[in-house]
This record gives sequence, C-alpha cells and structure tokens, in this order.
Amino acid sequence: MMLRKNSDVTIHLIYTQLWRQQLKRSGGIVSDLLFFCKTITIMLFFIRLRGWAVVITKYEKKQAILFDFHLLSHEDDYNFAYQLEAALMEKGKILFVDDEEEALLLLKRVFFDDDNIEIFTAPGGEEGLRVLESADIDLVVTNLRMSKMSGNEFLKIVKDRYPEVLRMLLTGYSDISSAIKAINKGEVYRYLSKPWVDEDLKATIYNALEYINMKSIIKSQNKELKVLNTKLEDKVKERTAQLEKALNRVKDLAGTLKNNFNEIVSLLTDVVSLLQKNLGAHSRRVVELTELLCDEMALKNDEREKIIYSAFFHDIGLVGANEELFTRDIDQLDSDSREIYLQHPVIGEKILGSVKTLGRIAGIIRSHHEEYNGTGFPDGLRGKQISPGARIIKLTSDFDNLVYKKGKSKEEAIEIINNESAKLYDPAFAGAFVRILEKSTGGLHGSYSRVAVNNLKPGMHLEDDISLKNGLMFVPSGVTVTKKMIQKINKFSSMLQLDYEVGIRF
Repeated sequence: MMLRKNSDVTIHLIYTQLWRQQLKRSGGIVSDLLFFCKTITIMLFFIRLRGWAVVITKYEKKQAILFDFHLLSHEDDYNFAYQLEAALMEKGKILFVDDEEEALLLLKRVFFDDDNIEIFTAPGGEEGLRVLESADIDLVVTNLRMSKMSGNEFLKIVKDRYPEVLRMLLTGYSDISSAIKAINKGEVYRYLSKPWVDEDLKATIYNALEYINMKSIIKSQNKELKVLNTKLEDKVKERTAQLEKALNRVKDLAGTLKNNFNEIVSLLTDVVSLLQKNLGAHSRRVVELTELLCDEMALKNDEREKIIYSAFFHDIGLVGANEELFTRDIDQLDSDSREIYLQHPVIGEKILGSVKTLGRIAGIIRSHHEEYNGTGFPDGLRGKQISPGARIIKLTSDFDNLVYKKGKSKEEAIEIINNESAKLYDPAFAGAFVRILEKSTGGLHGSYSRVAVNNLKPGMHLEDDISLKNGLMFVPSGVTVTKKMIQKINKFSSMLQLDYEVGIRF
C-alpha cells in the first residue's frame, strides 16, 4: 500500500457482500436503513503524537476495509503505519475444540461466509494443542465437558504455553457455575452457553476479536512511544551539548573581561542573538529595564551587578529551543514545547552553576518564574522566599513579554502589572517599576516607527537587525542607538544600504 506524506488522513470503507444477504431478507426501506446503521457503526479515534494519527475501527459484519494513510511526516513512522494496518486487516484465527463432531460442524457453519475469520477445529484437547503448535491462533473456544481432556485442563495448558491466546468456554446450562469460577480466576475471557443463538455467538466472537485487535494496536503504540521517548532524550542531550558549548565561550570571556561588565553583556548578547534572535533581543530589553529598576531601588553595586547578570542569562535554558517558545504564550504550546518551557529555569541553573564566576546567580535563574502568591514554577515559592533578584526579573521579563509577545501597549501592560501586584509581583518592586514606566517618554517600549539607517538618532531602540549588503548582521536588534554606534555606521557606510528602513521605538 502506498504511503504518502503531508496530507490529511483518509479512510475508505468498502463494504462487500453485505447488502447481498440483506436484500434476501429485506423488510422494506426502514428495515434496510436500520440494518445499515447497525452494520457500519464506526468509531474513529485520532491520537496525535508528533504528527501521527491512530485510526481504530469497530465492525460487526463482513466487509473489506482499505486504509489509505496520508499522515506520515517522518521516515521512521512508516513501520508504525504498517504495524497498525496489519493489526486491523489481518484475519482473526479461531480454534473450536469439542469432542462432538456435530457441534464443530455447526460452529463452522455460523462463520462459513465470513472472509475476516479463519476457522480451525479439533475433536479434543490433544488435537487442539497440535493445532496451536502449527497455527498462530488468536482465540480458543472449547467445550467444558470432553471425554479425554476436560475443557479446564485444556485451557490451563493453553494459558501456560500460549498466554497471549484469548480463551473462551462453551458449556451447557448445568456447567455455568464452573464456567463463572474459571472466569473469576482469570482462566477465560468469557463463556458461551449450549445450545447457542447464532447472533449471540457472533457478537461474542466479534467482541473478543476486537479486544485482541485493540491489544495489538496498543502494543504497537507502546513500542512507538518507547522510540519517541528515546528520540526526545537524544534531542535533549543535543540541546544540552549546544548549551554547554555556549557556556564554554562564557567561561573564556569571563576570565579575560571580568572587570568590564558592559563588554561582556554586549559580546554575549551577540553570541546569543546568533543562536536565537528573539531570545537575544528579549534579554537585551530585560537587562535595560532591570538596570532602571535597580537604580530606582538604590541597590548596592554588588547586588545590582548580580541581578543584571541574571537579567541577561535568565532565559539561557531556552537556547536551542524552537522559535515558537518566544512568540507564543505557554497555553498555545504543544505538550513537548510546554515541558521544555517549564524546565528551562532548572536547565539554566544547572548550566550557570557549572561556571565559577556565574554560579552565584544560578539561584536567581531558577526562581525567575516564581510568583509572589506561590503559584509559579518550578518550586512554588512565595513572598520573601523568592530572592529579590528573581522578583525583579519576573517583573521586567513579564512586562517585556506583554509588549513584545502579546502586543500590549505600554499603558495596557502597566495596568496589568498594577492589577497583578501582590499576586504575581512584589508590591514594592511593582510600584517602583510602574513609576519608572510612567515617567519614561520613549525608549525600548515607546512608540513604534520605521526610519532609514542613515536617519537613526541616539536614544532610538532598534527593533530590526542592521545588516551589511552581503546579508551579515552588523548591529543586532534589541539595542539602543548611541553616538558611538552612529559613528560606526558612518565608518562602514559603503558596506551598508543606508536608505534601508528598520523598525525603531522612541
């Protein structure tokens, strides 16, 4: 069967030899419609796993089923599709065991016209065991009372040797209590009474085969889930390696530029911006806001420096993550992305904890998503249990996300912070931060506009990268234009497209 990629799941159900029987006993259009509805009852369950869809059908009458899967986006998914298709399409193999030849003939006759079922028979337990050795049987139905080997003895052997084979009892009225005991002990799936009603027998057999079918599909799914988990672990290892590589750069820079904080921030921002454009721009803006708030709170130099370092590195645990984590709200992420987002403070703490000069800020990184009322993550800290640095970065980072990720105006963002003060934010820090924002008239969260590169002025905040004519980044987005930057632009003007417009806030 041809499997194609990147289109919707299509299911074609082709029913054959179905109406042929119904027409022979048709009781009019109403009867036909009722028969049709009963026969083609279909349940579809779509279980989405990284672009996969699982389709399960329930059917009671003879039919041919053609599945056309248009859902696979990865080469490794083909095996799963073939396994699923095989589980749905393979004939059910049933072994009837009874020492009464007439009973076996009657049982075979019930299913003689059903192409979805293959019938095997045996006149006793020993013969039944030989059939099980040579055929891949799904379901065994045995009479309880037989002359040589009883049904219970036979089923006990079947359970020990072939535990995956489903077992059923066929018994007379006087044996029902024995059958119920066997069911309660877990020896058999269900029992059938002698004499049987053909329709009841069919329904019971079909239900048993459907149960087997479900178990087969679930088993295939579990195998695929194990493969998926392994792939996810490999991706986490790969991303951790990327983070460690980036941190090795940080270690080198920290050793040579220990006394020059601004140079470290500028260089590392460029590195992070190359890896993750949105993350680099967000970090720069949060650093600027954090500097303003630290100054407003008149923090000591050591504490101020530690918090500003933390502001830059607060989302280092997201380096290498999908871009959607920087453009979508957490409620819009799929389960895998949401799990990565919820774990990034812990990953950031682990990475920074391995760097001697930055280990002192690892605790702030871990706690920057904690909320004042205790509803944050990863530890559910509340109030003064959260370090001052983490409380400040929670505030400045959330404000930047309100404006840049959710598209709120500065005034709308201020109103949200006021409403959430004492819930999400430290009231003292929130009050000071709002005062800063209300006094500011422009800057990185001011009015948006677009200007040509040669018309940039000091104080404007870049929303787009300035690139060379060959496409390489010259100045990253997320920085505030300075006189020194304008001199740099003039110096390299021949390499720049000066009339190119970039987004700015002022």
